[in-house]
Amino acid sequence: MLVVLTALPVWSGEVTGRVFVDANGDGAWQQGEAAVAGALVSDGTSVAAVDADGEYAMQVADGDQVVFVVNPPDTWPTAGFYRNVRVGPARADFPMRTETQSLPFYFVQGTDLHVRDEPLVREYVARYVQTINEMPLPIAFVVHTGDLVVDANGARPEQARALFEAYREMVANVQPPLLNLPGNHEYTAIRVADVPPDAPGWGPALYRELFGPTWYAFTYAGVQFIAMDGNTMEDGKLKWDLSDACIEWLRTYLEHVSLDAPIVMLVHEPFKTMGKGHIVEEALEGRKVLLALSGHGHGIARWQFAGATEIMGGATSYAWHGGGFGPQPIGYHVIRIRDDGFDSAFADWAEKYSLTTNAPSRLNPLTEETSVEAVIFDPANEITSVDIALGVTTTAVNELGEDGLYRTISSTISPTGLVDGFHDMVFTMRGTGEPFEERQSYLVLTGTEEAFAAEAPATLRVRMHKVAAPNTVTVNGTQVATMPLDATEGRVLEVELPAAGLKRLNVVEIVSARQADGAWDDFWVDAVDMMYQGEALSDERRRKYNSTVVRPKDDQPGRATIYIDLTRAHKQ
Repeated sequence: MLVVLTALPVWSGEVTGRVFVDANGDGAWQQGEAAVAGALVSDGTSVAAVDADGEYAMQVADGDQVVFVVNPPDTWPTAGFYRNVRVGPARADFPMRTETQSLPFYFVQGTDLHVRDEPLVREYVARYVQTINEMPLPIAFVVHTGDLVVDANGARPEQARALFEAYREMVANVQPPLLNLPGNHEYTAIRVADVPPDAPGWGPALYRELFGPTWYAFTYAGVQFIAMDGNTMEDGKLKWDLSDACIEWLRTYLEHVSLDAPIVMLVHEPFKTMGKGHIVEEALEGRKVLLALSGHGHGIARWQFAGATEIMGGATSYAWHGGGFGPQPIGYHVIRIRDDGFDSAFADWAEKYSLTTNAPSRLNPLTEETSVEAVIFDPANEITSVDIALGVTTTAVNELGEDGLYRTISSTISPTGLVDGFHDMVFTMRGTGEPFEERQSYLVLTGTEEAFAAEAPATLRVRMHKVAAPNTVTVNGTQVATMPLDATEGRVLEVELPAAGLKRLNVVEIVSARQADGAWDDFWVDAVDMMYQGEALSDERRRKYNSTVVRPKDDQPGRATIYIDLTRAHKQ
């Protein structure tokens, strides 16, 4: 077993420098250029404050180091916020500019970009960058919360360097200042057997060379932004958790932060999901945490962390890398920080307006008239009306409300006249230029079946996991298969279904059987679909590869119900 030890720092060098207002913009200090009072400089272990002349001195560990500046309010670095230095001794100066920073302000979170050097990826990333640059809001900065590329883990350092350079090229035109965090995919060559941990660029080293510190802080308008690295190497393997060194730096840094300073935490893997997340919460106890932002899960989720809200953002890369929980927009996240809190909105870089439905739930079938509640990201306030259509029923919304950064719509809709199956609810947004249309699929169960004759047989496919009993599979009430007890993990069960037994809307039920010890089987399936006339059709309410747990309860068998509409080819 390869064991990677975390050695204690060997203090062998000193870094000195100056933090100053670069009045003439040449990047070098001249007599008369003012010191930046309140600036801090760190190597990720120690934190040094500048003196009255803007100078600092800091003992640093042996080897190459990354030194970064933490800007005070109303300042911003003009030549980058970090320096790669070779210690013993070294110098790192940080020229700054002064600027007015006030509340409220806006910034953008992108996450899980997963770029690879392909024409389609470059095209889509360019659209994302254009969307940010053309947004009719004053964006103070953009932060990308990890998984910038795919995938440095299995790449040799020279291959990973090309990936990182491709990412830098793709985002070079982002006009607001751009900050990055590492994700698990940025740890280089950790799955390449013949690249040892002491090789140049291994692990986080190449990221640090090209993008700077893996944990750091900056401020804007008095708000503290603290970026953490949610990855660490243990026993030669990558672990999605905070390192002790990262947590210890946080404690050291917080000694320089006033208790009433508002804080926004940034990380790739959500704090709430990490084993040491509670230690961060303890370090932040008694502080004014506004918000925590993360990524990694490729879908939007919210929970409580450190007395505030943590929001996991959707994947900017949904269109080229996959994942995410469609059809709600997940492409990027806009946040407004106010003096009394924050607002946030998720949007899609591929759409003129981004609509999110809050009701009805797409997981529940529509059986009768129901409320429709939705929010629209429309930062220019262009939309004047929205038509909502389901089948032959259309309702017009001519008055839009507001909720934070969103425009809001509220109405009702009825599935009257529709047959059982999946149907599109169509939102037509009218504003500047041509109307923009958004379609979202809903399962309708009115009890009216469409007269339907299948034109060919179909093949049902179910991928099985942790099967330990002869669990049954039925289609439209008829048992069609029993899961084999010798099924290997992840095996796909395939069942041929004759055309005569198929309907427009087919109901697939997967039911637990008893194990040898008499207990109901507790297992899960995914990738459930039907191959019909060359199309792979699945339940449109969920992602095809989402797991479906079949879990018994109260000594009753577990049961999963999946609906597949054979008329919905090319509509998923």
